[in-house]
Amino acid sequence: MSLFLDEVERIANIFKGIIKEKKVKIYSQYDTDGITSAAILSRLLIREKKNFEIKILKQLNRFTASQINFTERDFLVFLDMGSGQLEYLKPIIEKTNVLIIDHHLPINYEHPNLLYLNPLLLNEKPEKYSTSIISYLFSKFFNPKNVELIDLAILGAIGDRREEGLEISEIRSVIEEAKMLGKIEVRKDLKIFGFNKPLYRAIAYSFEPFLPRIYGNEVAAIQFLKDLGIELKDGERWRELKDLSEEEKKKIADGIIKEREGKIEVSEVFGEVYRFSENPDFINDARELSVLINACSRSGFPDVALRLALKDYSVYGFALEIFENYRKELAKAINFFEKDKIVEKENAIFLLGGNQISDSLIGVITSIFLNSLNSSKPIFGLAYDKVSNMIKISARAKREDLNLKEVLGKVVTKIGGEAGGHKEAAGAFIPLGKEKEFIEVANKILGEMNAES
Repeated sequence: MSLFLDEVERIANIFKGIIKEKKVKIYSQYDTDGITSAAILSRLLIREKKNFEIKILKQLNRFTASQINFTERDFLVFLDMGSGQLEYLKPIIEKTNVLIIDHHLPINYEHPNLLYLNPLLLNEKPEKYSTSIISYLFSKFFNPKNVELIDLAILGAIGDRREEGLEISEIRSVIEEAKMLGKIEVRKDLKIFGFNKPLYRAIAYSFEPFLPRIYGNEVAAIQFLKDLGIELKDGERWRELKDLSEEEKKKIADGIIKEREGKIEVSEVFGEVYRFSENPDFINDARELSVLINACSRSGFPDVALRLALKDYSVYGFALEIFENYRKELAKAINFFEKDKIVEKENAIFLLGGNQISDSLIGVITSIFLNSLNSSKPIFGLAYDKVSNMIKISARAKREDLNLKEVLGKVVTKIGGEAGGHKEAAGAFIPLGKEKEFIEVANKILGEMNAES
C-alpha cells in the first residue's frame, strides 16, 4: 500500500473517534467531484446514525471562509477545496478539528487540529486521484461496507475530467473493482452523452466533443446527420444513440473529426463509456449524469445535484428542466464570445465575459473554447462575481509544461486577489476594474516563462 493510502487509513481511524464527540459540518465544492464527495461522506455518516450538516460552496475564499459559523463542538470537513485556502481556515483550525480531503495544489501546513488528505503532499501525481476517489477510499477504510459507494467515486472522477487517470493508478483500480462488483459496465462507444435522447439533440448539444458550428442549433445537427447518411427516424420515433449500428457510430465519429477539421483526437470522440448497472436506464450513463449534476449545481440548485448523487430520482424531471435552461445559457454565452469579447495576445487568449456571462459558467465556457480554438495558447475566462464583487478568472491549458496555478499566483501577487486550482485548470479572483492590467501582466509573465523553457 502507498504512503498516501496509509495516511488515508490513519485519518479514517482518527475520524471515527472525533465524530463520536462532535457534530460534523460538511463544506463541499459545487462541481460534480465536490457533490459526489459530499454524497459519499453523507452516506458514511447516515450509516453511522450521526447528525450532520452540508453546505455547498461555489468557492472557498476569504469572504466565504469568514462567513462560516462554528463552535468548538463542531467538526468541519472541507471537500474538494481547502488545500489552497488554508490561510483563511487557520482561525477555524486554531479552535476546532478540521478535515480537508482535496487534490488541488496544496499549501503545506500542520496543526494538531488539522487532518489533511491531499495526495500531492506525498508527491503523488495529480491525475491519479479525484476528491471523490479519495473520499471513497476514506469511507471504505472507515467501514468496508461503504464499498457500495464506489459508483459515486467513479462519477466524481469523470466529472472532474480525470480522463488521463481513468486509464491508470487508483482511478483505474477503482473502476476495475466496480466491474468486479457488478456496479459498472465499461464498453467502447461514442463519447457523446444523451444515450436515451433523440440523436439530433445529442449532437446539437454536445460539448464533449464540442462542435462550434452546430452547438445549440438542432437544424444544423439534423443536416449534419443527413449528410452522413444517418437515418433520423424509425417510423415515427426519433432514433437515439443506443439505436445506432457500429457502422453508423463510425460514420458519426469520422464526421465529427471532419467537422473539427482534424483538430480533435479519435480518443476524444470514441472510447470508453461507463454505465452504472444499478441505475435506471434513463440515468445510467456516467458522463450524462455527471453533466446533469454539474449543470444543476452551477445553475443555483446544489440541493437537486446532491439529491441526484444520492439517487433520489424524484427530482430527475426538475433536473432536466434546469439542464435545458443551462444548455440554452451555454449556447448564448458561446455566441456572445464568438461575436466579440475575445482578446488574443502573444502568449494567451482572454475571454471577456464582464457581467454578461455568469461566473458559474465561465469555467465551462473556457474549457469549451480551449477544445475548439486552433491554438496552443492557454485561455483565461473573465466574469464578474456579484457575491465577492470581484472578477472571477478561469484558466485552462493543454500544455504539460505550464503550471496555471503558478501563473495566476504570480499575477495576483502583482495586482491583488487570490488564486488556486490545478496545474492545467486553475482559478483566481482579482479586484474589479483590474481586467486590463490582468491581461497585460498575465501575458508578460507567460512570455517570461516561455523564454525560460
